[in-house]
Amino acid sequence: MHKPNFIIPDDGRDSESRLAELTRLSSDVIDLFYTQTIQPETIRTPADVCSAFSEILGRHWQLCSISIFLRSSEGTLQESASHHSKGFDQHKISEISKLVAQAVESTNSEVQFWATGNSVADEFHKARVASKLAGVGVVGCVGVPIHAKGILAGTLIVFSKNADRLKAAIEGIRFIAAPVVIAVGNVKRSSDMLEQHSRIEHLVDELKQHSQALEEANRELRRVALYRSMFLARMTHELRTPLTSILGFAEILLDHENLSETQRRFCGKIQSSGLQLQASLNHLVDLSRLEAGQSELFLHEFSVREAMKECCAAVARPATKRGITVNFELPDLPSVVSDEGKLRQVFYNFLMHAISRSPEGAEITFRGGASGPEHFFAEITDTGEAVTEVARLFESVDISLPTEKSANMNELGLVIARRLIDVLHGSVILRYLEPRGLAVRLEFPMRPQG
Repeated sequence: MHKPNFIIPDDGRDSESRLAELTRLSSDVIDLFYTQTIQPETIRTPADVCSAFSEILGRHWQLCSISIFLRSSEGTLQESASHHSKGFDQHKISEISKLVAQAVESTNSEVQFWATGNSVADEFHKARVASKLAGVGVVGCVGVPIHAKGILAGTLIVFSKNADRLKAAIEGIRFIAAPVVIAVGNVKRSSDMLEQHSRIEHLVDELKQHSQALEEANRELRRVALYRSMFLARMTHELRTPLTSILGFAEILLDHENLSETQRRFCGKIQSSGLQLQASLNHLVDLSRLEAGQSELFLHEFSVREAMKECCAAVARPATKRGITVNFELPDLPSVVSDEGKLRQVFYNFLMHAISRSPEGAEITFRGGASGPEHFFAEITDTGEAVTEVARLFESVDISLPTEKSANMNELGLVIARRLIDVLHGSVILRYLEPRGLAVRLEFPMRPQG
């Protein structure tokens, strides 16, 4: 246990008087803490704390100056706050206070310096401090250590012009030393909290500004998306009418007119290009509807086998033109309840992608079956080039950029198919085939999910 090295000056008062004085001092300290808690704006800085405690000491003993030193992050005692009466050289008082703090730190005990002698300190600091007191107009000073958990946490230093008053105040100074440090700590914590609160308010204001900007950007994006959907809908409507006529007349010429070989070849190209344009328009319309959130399911019971068979027939012409053989393995599947139109579109888009990526004369396999009591699957296998990044197949295609990727409608069809799979509560698994090829396995529930 630390034993302070100090003397208790005899000021002529009995113990009862001293106890009464300490009681009044305790009441003043409690009132100060109460004010600091209820009205923190009145005591906002360490200097305010020193001023408040100086007022208490001055009220009781008319002392002239106090300084508070606290241990810094570097481990040394540093002046935290001070309060000096008028007429004192604050710079000189501050210099003497540093010497007193060093004396407290080196001895780890209370020190007293008197201009008239009888100082309580080591000889080194006596010589350095006592001789300076008269130069600043004081007769004595006391440095009281403040311990926390047995460690020196700070010191309270008091100066006075009147030796008797300072001697009478020593017990009171020892009594309020710890409360002074606590009050300073409270002020600093309160200041840190106010600063943190201010930073939080600033961040909240910035967040509100960013939120408003995002809301405005989202409104603009929704407006642009609406205009794009309206444009696509109008454009496809305007193009489909003449395109239907072109395809109709091309079919009439091919089926009912006696054309030369050259004329038939030209009509065939007109029909092929028209069908490709029609498929592209359908993709754009489908994508526009999906982006607009128009993904309502039209459920009814139907045969998956028949739906797969009709998809095979739909891709027969483009497969034949490239000399690609499509092998069908269509098992006897039970009827399912789903959106037949969307399911067919998924099958068709993946089949067209397999045809487009397969070399001429290659084979494609399209098969299906039950994958459990509540699910069925369809698998499409091709022998096209290896895909280095399978996941990129489903990345959105920017139809506004004139690049080779954006012009590939079969890849756009995959994007649409992937979104339709989600709408149908299905899943898709892609896997490499050795030495080349890609297998696409699609799984769907046989009944709507709850």
